Amino acid sequence: MEIGKTYDVVFSAGAYEIEYENCVTCIKKTLKSYRVKRLNGSTRLIGQDSILKLREVSGATNRDSEDCTNLGGK
Repeated sequence: MEIGKTYDVVFSAGAYEIEYENCVTCIKKTLKSYRVKRLNGSTRLIGQDSILKLREVSGATNRDSEDCTNLGGK
């Protein structure tokens, strides 16, 4: 992940849990984790080694891109 870019992330949150975060922006990178900001303004820590799939949201250097605004209730 690169700071300032927007991603859809799939990651493991436990032994049997897989979580999804759509349209999150990377705001901080450390040696073992990323701090990401959600559309609602809250933040979350995601471990680098727990990421299963990472997709940069197309053309999304800002959070107002069409891919992120069409999420509805997700």
